Amino acid sequence: MSAGQAFSPWVLFLALLIPLLYTLDKNNHRNFVFEPAKLQEISRSAIAQYGNDTEPLMRRIHQDLRAEYGNAIVEDYSKADWMWNNAGGAMGMMVILHASISEYLIFFGTPLQTEGHTGVHMADDYFTILVGEEHFAYSGDLTPTVFGPGDQNWMKRGTVAQYTMPNGCFALELAQGWIPAMLPFGFADTFSSTLDLGNLWKTVVYTGWHMGRQAARLKF
Repeated sequence: MSAGQAFSPWVLFLALLIPLLYTLDKNNHRNFVFEPAKLQEISRSAIAQYGNDTEPLMRRIHQDLRAEYGNAIVEDYSKADWMWNNAGGAMGMMVILHASISEYLIFFGTPLQTEGHTGVHMADDYFTILVGEEHFAYSGDLTPTVFGPGDQNWMKRGTVAQYTMPNGCFALELAQGWIPAMLPFGFADTFSSTLDLGNLWKTVVYTGWHMGRQAARLKF
């Protein structure tokens, strides 16, 4: 068999795969159900009522999200549903409100402080601050951009930045794009640093459960 004959199936495979991936990527937005502006509106309304009283603030947001988006949002959550998130050198905690192939919506933050690398993602990220502040800088920024309660930080797909929560801070975070492609970033610190396999298992199980639940609703 000549080199050309051996190579031709791969050429055919790539010729079919690349247009398919391009088409899927261009149409992925059709799967989105959440609107960043609406999430910011809901967050600001709750902040106006509860200020920095984190627990009732989050409960009010969850209630309003359920009213707006129905079964796209988890029915309830408890303290046991929170899990650690170590990624890009930063450590915080999160609880999943929605996870599907194209979107996730979580409460994320820390009562302490954290700093890290955002990672490079095939998704747009909308980070609405609820309590505290996020300080944020792209390469070349000589002063940080500071986001406070009610502000929404939109990090576009493929961009990279450094961020810090200098004190306790919690946010409502929406990612829209290819969520499975983000998972290696979320898992890498487990193997290179923390070795917290119990938390990794919990994250995988919970994420898989939420994605499966949404897939059963034909939400991808």
